[in-house]
Amino acid sequence: MAFVGDRLDDFAARRPDDIVLTSGAAAWSWRHLLDEIAAAEAYICRKTSRNGRVALLLDDPAKVLIVFFACARSARTAMVMDPAWPDAHRQSVLKAARPDMCIDAAAYTQIQSQSVKDDRDRELCGRSPDERDLFYCGFTSGSTGVPKGYVRDHGSWLKSFELSGRVFGISDRTRVVLAGQLTHSLHLYGAVCGLSGGHEIALTPRFDPRSVLSDLARSRSATALYATPTQLHFLAEAAERSGPVETVRQVLASGAKWQDRDRERLARVFPDADLIEFYGASETSFITISDTFAPPGSVGKAPAGVKIAIGDPDNPERPGEAGPIWVKSALLFSGYLCGSDPQTRWHNGWVTFGDHGQVDENGYLFLTGRSNRMIVTSGLNVYPEEIEGVLLSHPGVAAAVVTGLDDAARGQKVVAAIELTASRPDAEQELLHHCRKHLAAGKVPRRIHVVDALPLTAGGKPDIQRVSLTLKAQETPA
Repeated sequence: MAFVGDRLDDFAARRPDDIVLTSGAAAWSWRHLLDEIAAAEAYICRKTSRNGRVALLLDDPAKVLIVFFACARSARTAMVMDPAWPDAHRQSVLKAARPDMCIDAAAYTQIQSQSVKDDRDRELCGRSPDERDLFYCGFTSGSTGVPKGYVRDHGSWLKSFELSGRVFGISDRTRVVLAGQLTHSLHLYGAVCGLSGGHEIALTPRFDPRSVLSDLARSRSATALYATPTQLHFLAEAAERSGPVETVRQVLASGAKWQDRDRERLARVFPDADLIEFYGASETSFITISDTFAPPGSVGKAPAGVKIAIGDPDNPERPGEAGPIWVKSALLFSGYLCGSDPQTRWHNGWVTFGDHGQVDENGYLFLTGRSNRMIVTSGLNVYPEEIEGVLLSHPGVAAAVVTGLDDAARGQKVVAAIELTASRPDAEQELLHHCRKHLAAGKVPRRIHVVDALPLTAGGKPDIQRVSLTLKAQETPA
């Protein structure tokens, strides 16, 4: 019976002393890693029943990964919580999700002090999980500001693993590097998929472009890198000073639209790498994968087994017409453990989740925005993503966030915060002129705030909520 983590014993038996996991200066062999996972399994199974919920309150990504596999292999659900959440935020999620136990640093110390003495410890967990068992709860922004907890069963990720192997074709001995915390589903997926395929995994406890590039350059084997487009922008910027890295064979990016300019820069940084962009959501896994034929601005087309409909799955819009994106596949999530989102709706096996887009006559998908970010200004519906794309097309802009602020005359006004690649005199006026050349008048920001650095989430994307709060404070008269 297949489940996430079912092949680890076989890898440990065949390659017990091979290093399989690194995190900073720490390293684990297959034997060492499996021993720690088994100890965590026994600890969890003594304190919870089958299908129980286990909240992971851990800063160390290696510990997160070990407990995650322990939950998956013992038919428990791992709730992967962001260590950067404020305490009140964390408590509200715990109250809503009602875990059966929490594993923090103190509990992990207890796990490390134990050992699995015999088969009786392994038998505590009972029969192995099956594909319908839930095993993972991740968290993403909710409409109320409190994260919503989406859950997945083993089957959805096993089928995602199959798709990854078929489309990406990472070779057996490739080393997989994750450029951020495992609270971001992209990085967690890359780590779990990699270990499940027998790959060596390199975790990054804290994203620092220079240290990531140094790690990649030191690698003695071919490397696959999972990173968000924002992280790749900063990696490309740092590599322009340190030089190209020739060990990277694949770069897998998701989490936002990859800007063409950054893609071109990255091709020089990683000259021997295939640059792969895929689009998906926490609720859907893969939706589209870009290829060499994808037209500019597209996020690719649906791979085999994934269906897309625009507007209404029973009566889809014609090519070129925009509307809500609906998806149908075997990769979809199972529902929400806590919280909800009015943007997420089901219909006859199809799900829509708030993203809007359009497809061309060849099936390539173009994103037009997300409905819960939409700004209504003077009666005009404006998607911030479109304006951010225009700002990022300017060579002087490193990162951009666009938001809507309350305005008595317009309902909302469009305001932007940008991070420059280098200091520029009169940057705001130059960028406003750039926007007027490429946007309809109602979409041009009323103000563009230049900041030293945009705050990032744990997953390495601009923290839109923090930026919006800062802009609101700056725009509100004292």
